[in-house]
Amino acid sequence: MIAYDKKLLENTFLVAEAVDMKKSGFLSKEDLDRIKTQLPGLKTNRNIFVRIGFLLLGALLYLSIIGVIALIAFNRSSDFRMFGFLISIIGFAILEIFCRQNYFCHGLDDAFIIGAQLTFYASVVADSDSPISLFIAMIFLGFIFAIRYVSILSFLVSVSGVVLFIGFSIIEYTILASILPFVLLLLAVGFYLIYRKVKDKPEYYLYQDILYWFQIFSLVLGYASVNYFVVRSLSEEYLGFDYTQEDIPFGWVFYILMFAIPLAYSYYSLKLKNRTMLYIGGLSFTISVLTFRYYHSILPAEWALLFSGIGIFAAVYFIIQKIKTNPTGITFQHDRTNNTAALNNIEALLVNSQDIKHAEDSQDSSMPFGGGGYSGGGAGENF
Repeated sequence: MIAYDKKLLENTFLVAEAVDMKKSGFLSKEDLDRIKTQLPGLKTNRNIFVRIGFLLLGALLYLSIIGVIALIAFNRSSDFRMFGFLISIIGFAILEIFCRQNYFCHGLDDAFIIGAQLTFYASVVADSDSPISLFIAMIFLGFIFAIRYVSILSFLVSVSGVVLFIGFSIIEYTILASILPFVLLLLAVGFYLIYRKVKDKPEYYLYQDILYWFQIFSLVLGYASVNYFVVRSLSEEYLGFDYTQEDIPFGWVFYILMFAIPLAYSYYSLKLKNRTMLYIGGLSFTISVLTFRYYHSILPAEWALLFSGIGIFAAVYFIIQKIKTNPTGITFQHDRTNNTAALNNIEALLVNSQDIKHAEDSQDSSMPFGGGGYSGGGAGENF
């Protein structure tokens, strides 16, 4: 099902891990060069700016193809739907060619992964008045692209289609719109349980990056589904309710949940040694504070900053005491995965500069004092 040579794809991931280990100081440059020689991989770009450059180049190529075909197709037919499907199929075909040429996360292939899906979705929208067909297309086509081309973006499109499909169906075709936040919360829990079940299975090794973003998506969805601002805004926008003079039903429940979930993320991140969950927990707690102050400014800004600073200090102190002795996982000990070479070089430069200055000050003068002579000033028997 994967479009690439599986062995070359595995080598690409192994070399990427070796590069990270070299940056962390676990491998020497000679070891890394030996690994690259023994494990030939796919053509990829780890530099994000180079990858974006090739992405723009691929987008320009795809748009040029669309322009040429449009000049031919629109002379005979003005059916935009069929034209969109044709462009999408051509994008799929060119993408397969790039895969046969061993381009993976290179930038050129990214342009056709995105472009082929966008043209297909545009054609689906042009052929249907209901967005349900678009959401179904996102679910299945995004999933197929994620599996075949190991595409993170396509997988995020697929799971987003699941969320949109469930949300739209509940709002339009049921009378359970008021419980939609809790349905999405349960969906996020289900996503996270699936992630936990498959993340350590060796057969999904090639999809570890996708699973990593699947975890992030589920955690963000779980928090956003019960955030008071999100719930209130969507209720006013899609359900037609007006809450300018009153609170939403069971608003206190969402206030509690939007603080309880970030705290639960932070707690379980320490228990599971999950750094990503810790980051999301801290960020979502900050958003919760801002959301609460947006609707209820109980204290002046300066007092709010003071108390929040005290609270953050207490939380950080507690976390440091909790993790400072952990030898692995989330720990307060030095992180070898962070590149601190620049700081180390600066430190060495400062130390050396002090040593040089001290050495210069301690050197003997070229005009020695004492014992008389030229500059003795009467210190000895000769003036």
